[in-house]
Amino acid sequence: MIEWHPPPKGGFELSVLKTPVGAMWVIHAANALVAAEFGSQLPTRYGECGLAPVSCPEWIQRLVDQAFAGEPLPLWPAAGAGFTPLERILLSTATEIPFGTTASYGTVAAWAGYPGRARAAGRAMSRSPIAYLIPTHRVIRSDGRPALCQRDSLNRRLREFEHIDLGGP
Repeated sequence: MIEWHPPPKGGFELSVLKTPVGAMWVIHAANALVAAEFGSQLPTRYGECGLAPVSCPEWIQRLVDQAFAGEPLPLWPAAGAGFTPLERILLSTATEIPFGTTASYGTVAAWAGYPGRARAAGRAMSRSPIAYLIPTHRVIRSDGRPALCQRDSLNRRLREFEHIDLGGP
């Protein structure tokens, strides 16, 4: 589960980690993960923030290592900028989907205590600022197929890494 914190004021740092599916950059504060994405280059929305890479804090490295080892993650801190309370609950609930398995948007909403809010779950997953630790690649449509936004090569690689077979090409 995620422990949501208010967005930190300044003091951001950037680290780049190696993962089994490639490089991952993380933007963090001393006490919270702000954003994470795969790739060796920051997306343009972060690229002009002037951050030079620093060593990754041990707690973030440990969290990423545990996630890729398929271990359940402990409660971990993230910045909750711009998310509604419902979105924070839905994103936190998605972290409970076990490694190597999937759940539908409707199932995530029901687990969170909001049955019938599959579309809200879809919106929350699409806004996730933290790749892999919030495993949006494990949240699929009720018919067992990935959403259109999940058909990219990275999501396929993440599912392949976890031996998740959704069938089809």
